Amino acid sequence: MQDIRFNGLLNYEISALFYVSVVRQANYIFKFENGKSTFSFIYVKNGALEYSFKPSNKTLIIEKGDLLFVPKGYPYVTKYLKENTKIQIFNFEIKGEPFPKELSEPILYPKKAEFSSIFGSISLEHLTNAFFLYAKIYELLYHLTLQETTIPRKYRKLAPAISELNQQYFKNEKISYYAKLCNMSEPNFRKLFREYTGKSPIEYRNSVRITAAKNLLKTEELKISEVAYLVGFNNMSFFYEVYNKY
Repeated sequence: MQDIRFNGLLNYEISALFYVSVVRQANYIFKFENGKSTFSFIYVKNGALEYSFKPSNKTLIIEKGDLLFVPKGYPYVTKYLKENTKIQIFNFEIKGEPFPKELSEPILYPKKAEFSSIFGSISLEHLTNAFFLYAKIYELLYHLTLQETTIPRKYRKLAPAISELNQQYFKNEKISYYAKLCNMSEPNFRKLFREYTGKSPIEYRNSVRITAAKNLLKTEELKISEVAYLVGFNNMSFFYEVYNKY
């Protein structure tokens, strides 16, 4: 059996995507008294803007290369701070489970090369190509999930290990491998990981494996031994033991 594995479903779907690029002069002010009727990602191509959000009395300055997420129905006022400030905007709806609760507030993502690459690749010829534009917003969401923005700041350093455990759960790496990903000593990594997840790294990995195994058993025509192997178990007795536990 060829060793190629992917198991997972998106719990939300982007729809009603609308893209627009805008250039404004300094001191131009725009208000959304009741917020937008859609979610928005706003990328600053050039210049700078000030966003004042009424519900939280929060003010954010976003500059060239920054990305701003604004929730649906969130009132704000925008002031353009520099001449010829250019922004690119994705407005969109979400079907299914939208964002985590942590993303019910505006979030500023500092500049990343990936943001520049995604928005820089959009030209006039792409504006009639829905496949291209939808691919771009999903690509953007992919890079944002890598940032693990929903992890509390105290535990943010665990993000590389958590991402690795969720995506590469079938690998039988040692704890030291995951600690090294986070630039932490193994004892400190173990302590902080259990504090955040309530599990040891191995217990966490096993729980992810069993979730994947259950999905495979429901949806694939595979033998139990094949499922065990695909999710990372090389010992059937241990697989049964862990499966029964979770």
